[in-house]
Amino acid sequence: MAWHAKPSGPYTLGSSDWVDNLNMIISLCPGWTAEAIAGMAGNMQHESGLNPWRWEHDVVNYDNGYGLPQFTKASSYINLPGTMPNLSVTQVTPGASPDDGTRQMQAIDSDELHKWVSGCWRDYWSPINYSGLYTYHNQILQAWGNGSSVTMSQYKACTDIDAATFMWLACYEGPGVPNFTVRQNTARLIYQNYMGGVVPPTPDPPTPDPPSGVHVPYWLLKKAIDNSKKC
Repeated sequence: MAWHAKPSGPYTLGSSDWVDNLNMIISLCPGWTAEAIAGMAGNMQHESGLNPWRWEHDVVNYDNGYGLPQFTKASSYINLPGTMPNLSVTQVTPGASPDDGTRQMQAIDSDELHKWVSGCWRDYWSPINYSGLYTYHNQILQAWGNGSSVTMSQYKACTDIDAATFMWLACYEGPGVPNFTVRQNTARLIYQNYMGGVVPPTPDPPTPDPPSGVHVPYWLLKKAIDNSKKC
């Protein structure tokens, strides 16, 4: 088992390279619950397609995102000691290694870049426009945190796949649009098909997600999983 990386583009969910990278992620999360890992991986799929060398929009820009979780600014990660990033979207640059995925996971596991936002919400998400998600975030804080915040250690112990997916979305990723439902579907498929978990019936979404740039329907994700099993 080893990392795969390429200068641009995501890996297809369920492909052999994608599965290898997922297994590398799992192996580098000691002490995490399966739900916490799947919640993170479901989010990563919509950030980088599990490609450690992925640049945001496949454009090299040190102010934008880079890597599995799209570290932003990219320079904040790249300037850490021991990184091996690829600094091009068309070729492999000197010193780059797919094993940079391991360095990225180390930075994530220790929150080396202090990306974790314990309030489980972002001030640019409107509590009015996303009222259902706002209510859900309060429920998560009560169930998994201290009522007003949740630590990364508490996240790593989470045993609710849906709560874990939302926590990673809100506490670590913080995209401009909280497109929870599509990430939830992906995390559930990863948890069930690659980690041996049993997911509860899909709950009604807290609030409908607004249109986003990337939306992968549940049936299409399931088809990709099913096709991968035939190989």
